[in-house]
Amino acid sequence: MPPVAVKKAAPAPDDAGALRQLGDAVRARRRQLGLKLTDVAAGTGLSVPFLSQVETSFATPSLTSLFTIARVLDTTPERLLAGPGPAAVVLTPRAEGTEYPVTDASDAATRRQITGLDEPFTVAEYIVPAGSDLGGFHASTGRELIHVTAGRLVVELDDGGTVASHELGAGDSIAYPTSVRHRWRHAGRATTRFVHVVGAPT
Repeated sequence: MPPVAVKKAAPAPDDAGALRQLGDAVRARRRQLGLKLTDVAAGTGLSVPFLSQVETSFATPSLTSLFTIARVLDTTPERLLAGPGPAAVVLTPRAEGTEYPVTDASDAATRRQITGLDEPFTVAEYIVPAGSDLGGFHASTGRELIHVTAGRLVVELDDGGTVASHELGAGDSIAYPTSVRHRWRHAGRATTRFVHVVGAPT
């Protein structure tokens, strides 16, 4: 039996290669849809210069901005953030995996991309210091799971009238369809870390 190939995961957070991959993915998807930068700007409310800087790797969008861009490009932030296609085994050391701010706020939490393109799921780790911003309610397509590894996290699910609030501690998990409007909030005083897994729509 031949040895299994092991591939290192995405580059470290400050590596320009990761930002270039993101810019290339945004530009390729925009061109695939036949859209101009002005079309994307009109649909997102973001400026043409900023979008151009994203595509040319001179600006790092927050996850909030990327959600807006992905919606106009009829894709998902996870797909735009994903790195190269997977090998049979992909090792992601703790200090690696590209990091992005979750929102545009100065106190934004951080998202660390773990999986690459063409996996059947997308996995990221969120690092949420006390008081940091995780954004507001949003929805998409698919199903997601959250597993808290440290600290506490509140997950709020809005089913169209009633908001159910779930407080999770280390070792707790929750799964739900992403079509349900949802938001996350830090709880407690310690830094919260959680793993976020998104699967394709069923």
